[in-house]
Amino acid sequence: MEFSATAISLATGSRFNRAWLLGLTFIGAAAPQTLLAQDANALPEIVVTAQRREANLQSVPVAVSAFDATQLKDRQIIDSQDLQFVVPSLKMTNNITSPTNLSPSLRGSLQQDASLIVAESPFGIYVDDVYLGRLNGNNLALNDIERVEVLRGPQGTLYGRNTLQGALKFISRTPGGDPWFSASFGAGNFEQSMVSATAGGALGGDFAGSLSGMYNSKDGEYYNVVTQQDTDNQRNWGFRSKLRYMGIDKADILLSASYIDSTNDSLPLIPATTPGVPDDQQFTSDDLVPTFGFYNIATPTNPTPAPSPITANPSGETEQTILSLNASYELGDATLRSITAYVHTQDFFSTDFSGVGTIVGASNIDTDQWTQELQIQGTAFNDRLSYLGGLYYLHENGDQDFGWFFFLPISTSQIDATTDSYAVFGQIDYQITEALNATLGLRWVRDEKTFDTAQQLTAEVQSPSSPFLPFLNPALTSVSLNNTYNETTPRIGLDYTFSPFGSVNSLMAYVSAAKGFKSGGYNGITIFNLGDALTAYAPENNWTYEGGLKTEAFDNRVRFNAAYFWAQISDLTANSTAPGFAFPVQNVGDADVHGFELELTAVPVDNLTFFATATFAHGSYGSLEPGSAPALAESRWGVNARVPQVPTWAYTLGFDYGVAVPLPTGSGMFHIGLDWFNTDDYVTSATNDFVASSYDRVNGFISLDVNENWNVRLAARNLGNSEDITSGSRAAPTGPVPGLGGFIALPPREIMLSLNYTM
Repeated sequence: MEFSATAISLATGSRFNRAWLLGLTFIGAAAPQTLLAQDANALPEIVVTAQRREANLQSVPVAVSAFDATQLKDRQIIDSQDLQFVVPSLKMTNNITSPTNLSPSLRGSLQQDASLIVAESPFGIYVDDVYLGRLNGNNLALNDIERVEVLRGPQGTLYGRNTLQGALKFISRTPGGDPWFSASFGAGNFEQSMVSATAGGALGGDFAGSLSGMYNSKDGEYYNVVTQQDTDNQRNWGFRSKLRYMGIDKADILLSASYIDSTNDSLPLIPATTPGVPDDQQFTSDDLVPTFGFYNIATPTNPTPAPSPITANPSGETEQTILSLNASYELGDATLRSITAYVHTQDFFSTDFSGVGTIVGASNIDTDQWTQELQIQGTAFNDRLSYLGGLYYLHENGDQDFGWFFFLPISTSQIDATTDSYAVFGQIDYQITEALNATLGLRWVRDEKTFDTAQQLTAEVQSPSSPFLPFLNPALTSVSLNNTYNETTPRIGLDYTFSPFGSVNSLMAYVSAAKGFKSGGYNGITIFNLGDALTAYAPENNWTYEGGLKTEAFDNRVRFNAAYFWAQISDLTANSTAPGFAFPVQNVGDADVHGFELELTAVPVDNLTFFATATFAHGSYGSLEPGSAPALAESRWGVNARVPQVPTWAYTLGFDYGVAVPLPTGSGMFHIGLDWFNTDDYVTSATNDFVASSYDRVNGFISLDVNENWNVRLAARNLGNSEDITSGSRAAPTGPVPGLGGFIALPPREIMLSLNYTM
């Protein structure tokens, strides 16, 4: 507890202390070799598939963060959202609709209306090479995950759709000849419970298989002062199975199926006010005064009939099914691969955006996605040339029904959207010399989209006494749009591998330039009229220039990777809040986002692992579209516009330490770990009205390996029980733009005791 208190004190200290501590962290990577024990084990090699083939992480000329199953557990990365605390430049904050929907952001590109079937992510999300087009349910519970890889920078020459700023890859375990079995059981505060199990191995007859399942739940992190009941109930369960056939020489065939179901009380939004801050001035998290106290809401059972699909109390459910067939065949020095996949997503939420029951929205989504990818990859010219070429096709169709209540029933609306995406891509890597390698890639993509929406205004909102009459357009009842987007995106790069010298065991330096593309889309949030739906927003592009170093030193017990990037973004797409209770997605203009990303892992003595990640970034606008949200920031709030979701710094420091201890049954191993995350403040949206203040999160765990099979573990997240707001909007009826009144908070301190078995 003394160490935890010290860490928390450091976390809340001055910017000078933070900078000093962080500087010492990375200077430590260059410490003299005499400071390190000579008999410690080296860091294990990390094998990734970032370039669609297995390679040592340190040889891949791309900024990549990779975590194996042990690291995911020790860093307490339970779901997708937790990755934002350990991956440079990444933000995965809760969308205002549901705990299963996250608003992703990476290197200045973002998508905040993640609940819409027309929303496009700034980076591709993949589960076992299957692209997930919908952000509904993207807060994946990590079950039986072997590895997570986060690639930063445009990746279109190797991957599927919308890899504008990177790719997020979840890789689950694939069965083979070796058997495995593991299981975990846990319980904690807020009625937390957890059980998971996974097993796999040979089935006989050239078949191998695996099956895994999980269930977790919690309740009571929030309190409803109206019903006088605990709320924020969450229940998640799912399974994954794989069947692998290896009976054909040079062929590998893998059939996978997964399903996850999440039910919840929707996402609680804390009602808060900003006393002393005028409605026409920018405000921060520090200005907020929760109306009923932190983690308290006042959501009544709505006595007024509300438009369907709104429910009496907040609720939500997300179901996602993924089926895939991944088959490969070796042809000498080349391999042919086919990846066929189907993804079905159903998502429902009915959410109180105000925290007091005055502004409620609900949505029901049903989408089907089919994808087909064909690849050929291999080597030539005595392995000096590596190549990958591919064809990609995606078909997605979905519908979404909305209901809106703003003090009185407002409207219902329906969306039907279809996307057909075609792509041809390829990349070659040529070894000019033993040390110098060149990369050249190209991608052509064509997206064909249709968008149909209709709206029905309620009688209440159209009555002569309605205060919303000026915002209505009853004559506009439907909109139909068809758009086609074509783009060609190249990638060029050079990397050089130095011979070992001094204490440096390996050093690779690289430079690259790549163009990223995210498809255009549609405005689906149309509460009072369909005016915003009439205008599609254009694609977003960027040219990203990157240089990096990847090095291991001191007998491979220090790994230090660094990247500098400069992303020149054209037609940045961003959500904004506009007069008339409108929330359009706009192409706000051009922006430059540049910065350093640093990752360090070190083993200074036996059984002690130290790790650190950091981002130092700056975002600025070039030209802005007249009338766009950031262009109006100065006249509305009296501030210069900032690029949203780009803090000046964010970093994580941590360690894991193990020591042998005597036990009645023999010798065991005691482990302790701690990590501390800190971020500077950042503007939450393009509107620039709200700045999320800087905050810290400290996590820790202790565990005991009783023997090679059994482990008991006590883990705590947010040890300091800090109260942190990440997004939201104030109710400001006299200000330049309206607000909803509710705010999104990170969870309070969570404690979990678990018993784990591994065979």
